Amino acid sequence: MKATTHRAIWLDYLRSFVTMLVVAHHAALAYPTFARFNPAHYIWSTAPIVDDSRWYGFDVFIGFNDAFFMPLMFLLSGLFVYGGLRRKGSKKYVADRLVRLGIPFLIAELVLIPVAYLPSFYQSTQSFQLVPFGSDYVVDQQWPVGPPWFVWLLLSFDSITALLFNYKPSFFPAIAARLARLSQFPIRFGVLVYGVVALSFIPLSLWVGQYTWVGHWGPFDFQLNRLLFYWLFFLLGNCLGTIDWQTYLFHQGKLLGRSQAFWLGLSLTCYALVIIESGWGAAQVKNGQLTATEGYLLYDLVFVASCLASIGACLSFFRNHVTTSIQIWDSLSANAYGIYIVHYGFVTWLQFILLPADWPVLIKFLVVFLGAVSLSWLSCRLIRRSPLIARVL
Repeated sequence: MKATTHRAIWLDYLRSFVTMLVVAHHAALAYPTFARFNPAHYIWSTAPIVDDSRWYGFDVFIGFNDAFFMPLMFLLSGLFVYGGLRRKGSKKYVADRLVRLGIPFLIAELVLIPVAYLPSFYQSTQSFQLVPFGSDYVVDQQWPVGPPWFVWLLLSFDSITALLFNYKPSFFPAIAARLARLSQFPIRFGVLVYGVVALSFIPLSLWVGQYTWVGHWGPFDFQLNRLLFYWLFFLLGNCLGTIDWQTYLFHQGKLLGRSQAFWLGLSLTCYALVIIESGWGAAQVKNGQLTATEGYLLYDLVFVASCLASIGACLSFFRNHVTTSIQIWDSLSANAYGIYIVHYGFVTWLQFILLPADWPVLIKFLVVFLGAVSLSWLSCRLIRRSPLIARVL
């Protein structure tokens, strides 16, 4: 079994698509029915900017995204790690990642994310004074991390992988070989993956809470209940990257022998079950028919199924439909990482500017989403004209 030696264009386009989902997710967070703003401590709000315009459709969109888009991002990020380690060695690889991930993370946390939260400070205090904002931001709000949490966590996962590679380089190919053999039995493969993912997510979520962040870590905060969950998907990418994994997982162009229509249908069905269970489970807990732990357990079981089915649908669709290069997607792919780093400020400021606008909520969302994508994309294209910056972003 040989490792894949080139980047498949469909994977780069899929990574770009997930980046667009990230921007859309943050653009939508101002408008769901569950949104709330805490003026006394805005970091406890559901989003930096919360609009009075609401729509339940954004509840569905946000929940659907939340189940799979970051696990998929970690999976895609892990696919090319092993190849980089073999080419460069552990020390050189980690040093390169410190530049590629560490420098944008520092710039984002020192400049971009504070700028993104300045409108929240104004909503709380009716002031744009920078000195009081800086004091409040660091001391009272405990330095919110924002979207770059993914960047520093990815750097940590890269470093752990480099250590494993340095001391036991056969670890990743050995797991990949077992997965390759098991992929010939799709049901067994699916049950194993589901079981392992469930174990990485459910016990910790039941222990610490479903949406629990570490807190008090400032710019190094992360979602505690999903730490093992995200690391497992990254590890899976590490292992698959040691073999020609597409040959094993795609049988005659079908992921595990199933058509893209099957994966799309399964994705929608599983998320429908998430919605149904969240309502039914909450009612059963309220009526005393289930304990809170039992209710959350049932929810987590269908949440994991929704996650895996949606990832399967994305992989199947892009693998089958992205066969040739498209210029606009090439540009988007080249700038996707930069868009992820810079988009948050454009999102929050556009949401803030539109607060007094008496527009339909869907129009507000589209203006924020398209505006943030366009401004982030243009910014990245301009700054990446510098060869030095282009090496980092």
